[in-house]
Amino acid sequence: MKALMKTAAGKGHVALGEVPERAPGPAEVRIAVKYCGICGTDLHIEADEFPNDPPVIMGHEYCGTIVEVGEALADVWHVGERVVGELHTGACGTCFLCRAGQPHICPHKRALGSRTDGAFAEYLTVPGWLVHRIPDGVPWEVAAVTEPFAIAAHCLVERGALEGVQRVLISGSATMGLMSVIWAGRLGAEEIIVSGTDLDAPERFGLARELGATCTVNVQREGLLQAVMERTGGQGVDAWIECSGSPAAIAQGVPLVKRTGKVVLIGLVGAETIPVPWNTILYHELDLVGCFSSPPSSWALALSAEAAESPKLRRLVTAILPLERWQEGFAMMRRGEGVKILLDMSA
Repeated sequence: MKALMKTAAGKGHVALGEVPERAPGPAEVRIAVKYCGICGTDLHIEADEFPNDPPVIMGHEYCGTIVEVGEALADVWHVGERVVGELHTGACGTCFLCRAGQPHICPHKRALGSRTDGAFAEYLTVPGWLVHRIPDGVPWEVAAVTEPFAIAAHCLVERGALEGVQRVLISGSATMGLMSVIWAGRLGAEEIIVSGTDLDAPERFGLARELGATCTVNVQREGLLQAVMERTGGQGVDAWIECSGSPAAIAQGVPLVKRTGKVVLIGLVGAETIPVPWNTILYHELDLVGCFSSPPSSWALALSAEAAESPKLRRLVTAILPLERWQEGFAMMRRGEGVKILLDMSA
């Protein structure tokens, strides 16, 4: 079958190739992949800035149809069911994290698409416990963004506990920033300020406002501090959701949060350490919440909301390309064009 692989360690070394299909084990299912989204993590893997174990098939934001079921799951899954799936292959199931429903941060986890073969391929074989049914009426294009939608649910609903928060700043208006706009609106935020750069102005800012943002700020053209204080009566926002991974945005954002406010950290930074106004966090008694990936509970939240939010989620899919055009899709992501780009494995 065709697959997009990280073939060797180091920068680059990503190429299309032919690999054998793998039959499912007793507790696995084999899926014909329909779409797999290009994630910023995939760009980091290409640049060798994210842990990976080549040779490995990349891709982890997928949806598809079950085509084969392992014998132990014959009463659970059936050929023809439409599914999406989690990434937590290798999670041990016995450590304190797994027992607490947090296999996404199990130290034994081998993430799909970086540590073990992923979904930029015609077929994917995974453990059945990672798979979820797509709700009736949800189109393929929306199902394909379930994974980032689940991450946003984990960050804002479960970790951030932002229900009822009124004034929110979201830094970054790519996929996670826009997913956060949707969840912030669902959680009752009345003021949703989205910040970004010149890259975001042509398309993403308008989309953010369509999804529920009340204000967008281009930090290369406008003063973010002034905009936030004008819209919050000089107090600052109740919660800041950092999705950009930009050291400059992180340093700028801390003073924009009101005293006793909350900071939800989503965006990964390139460097291991960056300067942060640490004393301000202490002086203002800010709650700092780190977030990573998505436990099973957040997938349940995302899938339960997906049908209602389907029109908004579909707006995030701005291009669908065949697998052979993966380089074009990666280049679009690097240039900040569009939001979510899907590779069609069935094209």
